[in-house]
Formats: sequence, C-alpha cells, structure tokens
Amino acid sequence: MNYWLLTTEFPPFFGGGISTYCEQTVRMLSERGHAVTVFIPQYDSAEVLEEQHPYGTTIRFNPSTSATVKFLGFEANLSFAFAELVLNRIKASGAPDFIEAQEYLGIAYYLLQKKHLGYPGLENTKIVLTLHAPTFLYLDYNQVPVYKHPNFWTGEMERFCIRAADCCISPSAYLIEALRPRVELWDIPIHVVPNPFTAVYEEKPVPGFTPLELVFYGKLIPQKGCIELLRYLAEYWEEGFKGRLRMVGGGSHLFHPLQMDLAEHFKQKYKKYIDLGLLLIEGEIKPRDLFSELGKAHVILIPSIVDNLPYAVLECMSIGKVVLTSKQGGQAEIITPGSDGFLFDHEVKGDFKRVLAEILSLSGDDIERIGKQASVKVKNNYAPSFVYEQKMDILETVKQQTAKTDFPFIRPPRKSDAPVFEPAEGLLTVVVPYYNMGKYLPDAVESILNSDYTNTEVVIVNDGSTDAYSLSVLNWYEGHDQVRVIHKKNEGLALARNTGAQEAAGSLLAFLDPDDSVAPAYYFKAVEVLLAKPNLSFVGCWANYFGAAAGTWPTFNPEPPYVLLHNCMNTSAMVYKKSHFLKAGLNDARMIYGMEDYESMLSMLEQGMRGVSFPEPWWDYRIRKDSMAQSFTTNSKLYLYKLMAEKHPAFYAQYASELFLLLNSNGPSIHIDNPTLNRGLYSRFTLSKIGQKLIFVVKKNKFLRPIAIRIYKRLGK
Repeated sequence: MNYWLLTTEFPPFFGGGISTYCEQTVRMLSERGHAVTVFIPQYDSAEVLEEQHPYGTTIRFNPSTSATVKFLGFEANLSFAFAELVLNRIKASGAPDFIEAQEYLGIAYYLLQKKHLGYPGLENTKIVLTLHAPTFLYLDYNQVPVYKHPNFWTGEMERFCIRAADCCISPSAYLIEALRPRVELWDIPIHVVPNPFTAVYEEKPVPGFTPLELVFYGKLIPQKGCIELLRYLAEYWEEGFKGRLRMVGGGSHLFHPLQMDLAEHFKQKYKKYIDLGLLLIEGEIKPRDLFSELGKAHVILIPSIVDNLPYAVLECMSIGKVVLTSKQGGQAEIITPGSDGFLFDHEVKGDFKRVLAEILSLSGDDIERIGKQASVKVKNNYAPSFVYEQKMDILETVKQQTAKTDFPFIRPPRKSDAPVFEPAEGLLTVVVPYYNMGKYLPDAVESILNSDYTNTEVVIVNDGSTDAYSLSVLNWYEGHDQVRVIHKKNEGLALARNTGAQEAAGSLLAFLDPDDSVAPAYYFKAVEVLLAKPNLSFVGCWANYFGAAAGTWPTFNPEPPYVLLHNCMNTSAMVYKKSHFLKAGLNDARMIYGMEDYESMLSMLEQGMRGVSFPEPWWDYRIRKDSMAQSFTTNSKLYLYKLMAEKHPAFYAQYASELFLLLNSNGPSIHIDNPTLNRGLYSRFTLSKIGQKLIFVVKKNKFLRPIAIRIYKRLGK
C-alpha cells in the first residue's frame, strides 16, 4: 500500500499529540511493509526537501513560496500549498492508494475541493481524515473568539474536510458527540479507532511516589481544565489541605479574555499559594524526561474540560502512574475507574475533591496495583499491532466505496426547490448585457468563442445603447453564426440579464460583462462539474484584476451564514443550470445601484440551490474608474443590503445568532472581502512572505512566544 500523510506536526521539530500520532502511525504502517510518505511544511528553505528515513519518506515544503500567499491568509494558503504539492507529486510519480490528513487547520480543504471538482489524479485515491483537534471546537473552549476571522473561516475549512473526506476516523467516541452541535454529521459515518501508542518505558519498574505530590501534566490552556483545577484546589487548600501541586508542561499560551499569558495570570491570582509552597508552575518537559519528572507523583491530574484521546493520559498510565482525569473527553474511554485510574465529573459539584480524597486514602500497595494495571491496559489496548488491524479493516471498506456524486457542502440543504435538470445537448448560452461598451466588447466575445468548451452561443442584450461606435460594433456581430444580438429599451442591468436568460437556447447559462473576459478552461470545467454533480446549480471561480488595478480575488463556496453578510462569489461571471436560474435567480430591478447578481444568488440559496467556486483565476475582471462597482458609496451599499434583508427575512432569521456574532467579531461586512485574512494583524502590519514565516517561527518558539504575547497585548489596547 502506498500511503501519504499530510500533517503540520512531525518529529523532530514538533512535539504534541498530532506529532506523536503521526510518528506512531508512520512506524506502524512502514513496519508492516507499506510505503509511507509524510508531507509537512517547513519555513526555513524555499526548496522542496525530500528525505529518506528508516520509516519512509518526508517531503518538507515552504507554503510561503506559493503564489497564493499574496492573497490568502495563513491557514488557507497552507491548505492551498498542500494541494498544489500533492497534485504535482501525483503528476510526477503517480497517485497513492490513500492520502490521510488531519482536520486541524483544514489543511486538506483545497485538496478535497479539487477532488470533488474532478481534478485529474485524485479519481481513485481515497482521502482519509483523522480527527485530532478541530479549532472550531477547541478554540471555543479556550475562550478564543471563534467567529473572528480567520478563526471562523478556518473552522469552515475544517467542517468541509469532515464532510468531504472519503472516510473520517476519530480516536474517541466522545469527540464525535462533541462535534454534533457544531457540524452536520447526520449523513456522515465516523469510525472510532484509537491512536497507536508504544510505551517508551515498558521495561522500567513502576515507580514509587511522594505522598501528597500532585502533578498537573499538560498545556496551560483553558481546554485542559487548569482554570477549574486551581479553583478546586484553592478551596481545598483553604480548608487545610497540604497537598502540593506541580504544573508541568505548561508552556506560554495567550489567554485571550485577559490578553496575557495564562501562566502569568495564575502566578498573579494564586501568588498566596505559590508563596506557601503549595503551587509550583513549571515549564515544558522533554519526552526523555517524562519518567523522572512525573515518576514520583502520588497522582497525576489531567482535568480537561474537552479532549479527544490525549496522549498525556496514555503516557502517564504507561509508566505506572495513577491518573485522575475528567469525564469530559475521550480519556474517559481509556480508564476503568478504580481499576486502572480514576474519573471525576466537572458537572458534579465537589466530585473532584471527593475522588481525589478517595485516591489519597489508598494504601501504597493499592497505588502500585492500579499503576501496574494502567500500564498493562495501555500496552494491550493501544499497541500498534492492535490498532493496525482495526485501521486496515476500515481502509479496506473505504477502498470499495463508490465515489460520491453530490458535492459535499458544509451545511447541505435538507431539500431543494430546484427543478430537475435535463441538459439539451449541453449547449451553453453566455449572456452579455451591453450598454455603450463598444471598445471592450470584442475582447469579451473572443474569450467566449475561444473557450475550450465549443458548444456555445453568445447572446448580446443591447440595453438601449446610444453611442454610435458601440452600435457599430453590435452591427458587426449581427451576422455572426455563434452570436445573437437582442435589442431592448434601456431598463438597467438587472432586466437586461433576465431578458438574455429568458431568450437563451442552452440548458446551461452564463453571464459575462462586456468589459471582462474568461480563460479558455473556465466554461469547459464549469460545465463538466455541473453535469457531473446533481446537487449543483451554479459554478464560479477566482478573478484576476486588470485595468486600473492588479491582483487576484479569491472567491469561496457561498454558504450561510457568511454569504448573507458578504458576496464571496464572482456573481458577474457564474455558470448556471438555466432552469435553476429561471426558477429562483432572476435579477431584481429594484437593486438600482448594483449587487443584483448577489441578491439573485441569495434567492437561489434560500430555495436550497447551491454552488461552488473553482480555486482558479479563470475570470479576468476589468477595474474601470467609471464602472458601476467603482461608483458604490457606503450609503448605496447599505441601501442595497437593506433591500436584501427585507426580501429574505426568513433566510436571515435562520442564521440570526451567527450573523450577530460574525458582525460583532469582525465589524461591518461591507468592509470585508476575504475571510481568510487576519484583519487585526493586517491592519497593523503588511505581511510579506517573510512576515508569514516570522509569525510561524514566533508561534512555535517558547522564548519568542511570551514576548510576542506582550507586544500583541500592548497593540490591542
């Protein structure tokens, strides 16, 4: 089996749960004869670095060398770079049997988009998603603003990956249930397979313990339950409890509500207990020091308020320690209370104190017995040999699956009012609404006629042009065998579009403004996808600006709630199933200042029709100083948004709470055109490739991170 693994964390440069999982999985597969290749970002070289090691191949690449770094935010650019590298690798050496990716940061987002959009090379490769730490769940528990961009959009990428993968695997059943309120899982089966784990200290004896020595082991972040733990123990200490707490492995992590490092907050809030010697806040530990640092603990505390299947619990159990952990996580599926560890419930008042007292009352022999049983359980239930068989059974089933015909939306409509689509020999009608644009029209028409898709007609709707030159250009097209010219009185862009749609002979429909143009591949790929995906009603793509401005506008699949705040599609140049457009997408002439195409799309979305955006700049969008779009004012936009809200009150009401949170987190939507960008950061700094690299390095460096946190806090005031 040829197996590729996409990850953001892999030894020796990273520790943590994802890194541990990837190392263990690579060894598990390669030791059983499978060829494993790991793809991982690395920012200190512009070259793609391929290295052979005893367990396979690593391919390290620099995402900041991708062209998309100029217009996509960090996480989105990272995902695009992964897809770019994987597809290039497939083109050069062939496709693997499986590609596995983490859901964290949505790194497989663009790869999965391209698979479902029919990109060559991915037809027979199954993409497996292993769930680790979805930001849309964990950031919420860590009190980070999850509706603030790019956090919200990163969460959307992760949700899409979960719904779009050929197979999803979770190490715990707990995580699946925690995800249900946050992502549509009603039609997505998720398999539970534990993470593989090889105990490092199997041959060492179970250590003794120092009475009343309590150790918290984990990151100092709210998710790990450290806030609750200190509150419980502060109450216990006030009652005269003499147990000492060591907080090990914390690191430096920004506590967002207070904009300060959480360790520093603890040192200030609990200074009394630090001075009394009851609380020690220590730093990170290396894996090789695990035995010596934790070995003498009476009990190890892992009080997570949400977790998947934390390796910290497996590590501590493997060295024979008694672990007290919470029921709020997959760790509750590891432990049999009283036999090989202990559980308490955050939701039951006083439960932590009750269970801790029970543990501390045990004899030394009982502590040793429980520790030994914990070590045996980890060795038996999480050994690679045990996990491998479960994983291979699932992969074999996935291999036999037929490809999905529907495009996987994040929030699929439960029903659609779209009529049944019956293509009339695949004829595409491209409608060009036209008013006094003679000097631009030939370029637009030629781009249509030069398309790779040749079964095309052009319908130019002359909306009462008065300019003599523009009328003469129209006369030239009157006798063209692929072009029809329709004349009507001047009534505005919306009705010109509607006239063209109603007169179109094709079953497929596109609009193109006369000052824009399209790349040869666009219509061919758009029609191909519309014919292949029964649940698609329209297709768009990215835009290249030219004329008075240059650059690329990335567009995104239009899904609520975000699409209700901002038009994230190139609605001026989309390709439709005509019957769907006529059913729900006819333009509203009341949109006198523009955005009629945006409102048209909202009407289609409200009736359960969906569309996608190709992540390719196939539309050339001319920027003119005298264009309708350039004449927009804030007040005209606000007026148009008011009209849309009044026309679709139920649609907006359906997502009212999320719209409220998005607006409070990011400000007015009329000022946002790219949800992948960190607006707060971008408003202070211009981020070049070097800047993106610097941020990545700082976030991963334990010395620079606390300095950056202090700077960020000062800037935020």
